[in-house]
This record gives sequence, C-alpha cells and structure tokens, in this order.
Amino acid sequence: MTMPMIEARGLRHTYLAGTPLAQVSLRGVDVHVNREQVVAFIGATGSGKSTLLQHMNGLLRPQAGRVSVLGHDLSDPATDLRQIRRAVGLVFQRPEDQVFEQYVGDDVAYGPRRMGLSRPELRERVRWAMDLVGLDFEHYVDRLTSTLSGGERRRVGLAGVLAMRPRVLLLDEPTAGLDPCAREELLARLSGLHEQGMALAIASHNMDDVAALADRVYVLEEGRVALHGPTREVFAQVDRLRALGLDVPAPVEITFSLAARGLDIQQSVLTLDEAESAILQALSETRRWAGKDPSQLACVGNAGGTPQEDPS
Repeated sequence: MTMPMIEARGLRHTYLAGTPLAQVSLRGVDVHVNREQVVAFIGATGSGKSTLLQHMNGLLRPQAGRVSVLGHDLSDPATDLRQIRRAVGLVFQRPEDQVFEQYVGDDVAYGPRRMGLSRPELRERVRWAMDLVGLDFEHYVDRLTSTLSGGERRRVGLAGVLAMRPRVLLLDEPTAGLDPCAREELLARLSGLHEQGMALAIASHNMDDVAALADRVYVLEEGRVALHGPTREVFAQVDRLRALGLDVPAPVEITFSLAARGLDIQQSVLTLDEAESAILQALSETRRWAGKDPSQLACVGNAGGTPQEDPS
C-alpha cells in the first residue's frame, strides 16, 4: 500500500480546554486515508467524527498527537495551511447552507477566484466542477441561487469545493436530508470522483451509504477508535455495533435476522443484491436436505414467526 495521504497518530482534542466547560472530543485517535480506499468514519453523535475531519484539512491543529497531510506535519508552524486546505476539500453537512453568492457561477468560482486564476482559467474550472456534480453549465451558470431547489443548492455547494480541485475530499454527512433519488445520484457521483483519482473520506450516520461507498470503516466511540477494518468485516460484527448504539445496513440486518431464526445463510453481505443471492442460495440448500430433516425446514420456513409443528 502506498504512503497515506492523511495520517493521524495519537490525536487528541478538547474543546474549551482549561475551562470548567472543557469537553474531550478525541482521545488518542489513529487513522489513515489513502488514495486506494474510500474511508468512512461512523459513530454515535458526539463520538468525534466531525472534529476528526476538521483536523484532516487543517481547520483544527493537533493539541496532542500528530496529523500528517500529504507529507506535511500540521503541528509544524512552517506548514502552509492555506495550501493544505486547497489540497484537502472539506464539505460540511448541508453544504447548500453555505451558498451565499447571488448567481450559481459566482458561488462556484468563489474559491478559485482567490487563487488568482485568469478569467478563462476560472471559467474552465467552474465548468469542470459543475459538470462533475451534474449541473449543466450553460443552464445553471447564470441562475439565481435563490431559485434553486434544495438538491440543486447542495450540488452547487459541492461544486464550489470541487472547483478547488482537491486531491482529497472529506464529506460530513453527505446525504443527510436528501430524498432517495438524490441520495443515489450523489453516491454515484462520489464513486465516480474516486475512480477518477480523488481520495475520499466521509463521516456518516447512514450505514447503507457507508456500505455502498466505503472500502474501510473506522468506528468511533467517545473519541476513540473502537473498531476498524474492511467494511464487510466491520459490518459482520452486528452485536458489537449494536452494543455501541449503531445500526447496520439493511442487507446485513436481513441476513443476520434470518440466521438468528435458524437459516444457514452467508452473513457477510453489504448490498441488497448480495442479500438476495445469499437468501436464494440458503433456500436452495434447505430444499436439498428438506427430506432428511423436515422439522428443521418447518422452522426455517417460518423464520418470521413461531416454530411450526411437523405435520407428519
């Protein structure tokens, strides 16, 4: 594996440190983000996910521990945080609330304009970013932002971050508040950005999003990493996740529940298609030995209710 693009070691952070209102947010966190894998951070509200993301693009400096971004130590006073923030884009929850310019094109251009780009370069950069999020340049560039729908405003907010052409994109609850169609479209576009070479890390409460997008998952609990590993392996630990107060993706919930009711089924699934295949395979196996053990077949066949009596 290549050198991590972002790495945190022993990262600690306390809000209002040294005051009676001090609140510890991170307690010695070790994580890394690389180009090859989409990384997700999950955990209950207050577990430290957003604070961690803000350290990753230099909005917060480490109070203790170390954060390295693209080889630069953020604790080093010589590190240019402006360059870090250009290379690592951070999309806050509900980016549509950050849209403030009168026209769409001006809002997307806000960041790149401060880089001193020429007018042709700026226009090309805005067109590129708008295309990435599915906003037709000619149709939207001169639109009043006040006339946009919520989903369109979110795409404008995302385009404004992408227009900086970051090497790493961090997103905090990227699909919160979106309808199912808008959610699927955004996840597809994020996956496309990763395929084009952009490193991605997300913080999310939506386990189905994480299952669909992430290759590796870190589970945070009260500022510590409680569990981490490949997405499939993490979500296979259903009891552990529930003990941490977390849900699991719907396909995992389905197969876990069926297994608990007696069906011999593969549980390491992430998608509905995988769950469907696992169920069909399990039912096929059940039919093969049904004649040998009809009482067990009756139990499996009534997985959603009370065991049935053997009719023989």
